Amino acid sequence: MALRILKVTTGEIRNGQFRPSAAHRKPVHKITDRAKRYRANADGVRPRWPKRCGFCGSKRNVGVHHVNGKEDDGARGNLMWACKSCNGKIAHKMKRARIGTRTRQYNPRHGSRSSQMAAYGAAIKVMRGEFKGDVAKAVATIRSTPPEVRSAYTARTWPTRRAIYGESGRQSEIPF
Repeated sequence: MALRILKVTTGEIRNGQFRPSAAHRKPVHKITDRAKRYRANADGVRPRWPKRCGFCGSKRNVGVHHVNGKEDDGARGNLMWACKSCNGKIAHKMKRARIGTRTRQYNPRHGSRSSQMAAYGAAIKVMRGEFKGDVAKAVATIRSTPPEVRSAYTARTWPTRRAIYGESGRQSEIPF
């Protein structure tokens, strides 16, 4: 009989999604700016008053604005509603005055490292004969894959190869 250890976390289920309690959240310095914006828009944190720009009164394109310009500070007292236009103007003025922190945008590009690694792995498997595919396209994919992605793929797959083929991690016979 195998013994399984379960990690129990506290939290709640809302709209079918499990939300961990604040004690189990990642620290602010370990999350992206996008995650900070999501936290600022959470039910218990966002401003209580009606969703209207606190600067111009607009009801269009209104979102959470950090008064002190620091997205790390998600306290309710630091948040207010602002339209996109006012938020941009204030951000520009704060930048010129060197107040707050500039937002680091996290927008994964098409062709991110994980998708490059997946394409590289598939090309390797075509070359080994494990997958059916166009060998010429596989060769082109392998050649176009950056060296750092190749190294990351090898580092990730090498423990599995050692488990299958022994300490050398290499097959004793050629598959083709």
